Amino acid sequence: MSQDPVIGAAAPQVPGDDHPRVPAWAPPWLRGGLAHVPSRWRGGGPAGVAGRALLLVTGTLVALTVWVLSPGTGDVLVLAGVAAAAVVLLGASSVLPWQRWSPRAPIVFPLAVMVALAVLGRGTEQVAGAYVPFFVLCFVYVGVFLPPHTAYGLLPAAVPLYLLSSEALEPTVVVRTVVVSCTWLLVAELLAQLARRQRAAADVLVRDARTDPLTTIGNRRDLEDRMVRLVPGDTVVVCDLDHFKQLNDTRGHAFGDQVLREFGAMLATHLRRDDYAARFGGEEFVLLLHASGTGPAMDVVERLRQTWCDGGGATTFSAGCATLDEVTSAQQALVAADAALYAAKREGRNCTRSAEAADGWGPRVGADSVRDLSHEL
Repeated sequence: MSQDPVIGAAAPQVPGDDHPRVPAWAPPWLRGGLAHVPSRWRGGGPAGVAGRALLLVTGTLVALTVWVLSPGTGDVLVLAGVAAAAVVLLGASSVLPWQRWSPRAPIVFPLAVMVALAVLGRGTEQVAGAYVPFFVLCFVYVGVFLPPHTAYGLLPAAVPLYLLSSEALEPTVVVRTVVVSCTWLLVAELLAQLARRQRAAADVLVRDARTDPLTTIGNRRDLEDRMVRLVPGDTVVVCDLDHFKQLNDTRGHAFGDQVLREFGAMLATHLRRDDYAARFGGEEFVLLLHASGTGPAMDVVERLRQTWCDGGGATTFSAGCATLDEVTSAQQALVAADAALYAAKREGRNCTRSAEAADGWGPRVGADSVRDLSHEL
């Protein structure tokens, strides 16, 4: 058995999902916008989507304003070439394996914008230098969407590209380049630190909302979210501490709370990394054992029972197991496991029973039975 705690491990990716989830710290407008982005354009996660938006925004603004500069024929050709390159990059970015690369890989988007600005600066007469303010937008993107200190890696490329985008190299241009370089770094790092703090605060709130405060394992809300990820072959186990009310009545609620804390710690310590434990309510706990099957799941519970007894547990526990198959939902398995738990209680407690062993219950639980027993859960 692994000694790694089950709580706090990263949630597994949904099969077929090749990009990271929208982070909890993301503002509502970003989360709402990403929800409407086609799946093929979400590669690279929020940073990838925002990088494509950076290309589209800069390209659109240039297209809407460049006519004011009265570009010549040569300028139009350069603009067309830059636009074609941007379209190719957008198309390629939708099929690249972003999940295999570093979180800093989307730096290619602001770098592409700055290269395009340098090409316009060197390849045009009327357009040169008009769009250098977009360099600031590139560093804003880096600060908000990429890991801290990424801006320092972008700066060595940004400075020469900025000089190429500007007018002739003069003392004023050199001084301005030094000033704007410091400004880029300051803006990017401030935004990165703000994003980091917001992300940390959001993580704490999410963890608190999904953790039982007494036992520090998962709570019922977190359990419900994880149950939707169960697949055939996974097993639901419902555990209940025996005679817990009597324990509270004779030794006090403070002692009962300590027993619950110790039981939760035992579960978190002795489950496999991929398995999961949550407090379902009162003295009842639910385990989700992945790819185990009923027989191996019962063996796991028996080992937990032995560990609990060896550690001097103040009371025993009973358990019921039910394994999902192709026609059994997670909720049906939970109801069946609860019925198996009641069978274990009737047979003297301190034992484990499977759903097949519970009177008249099996893994295929009818909808009416689910509805009736749900009132007891």
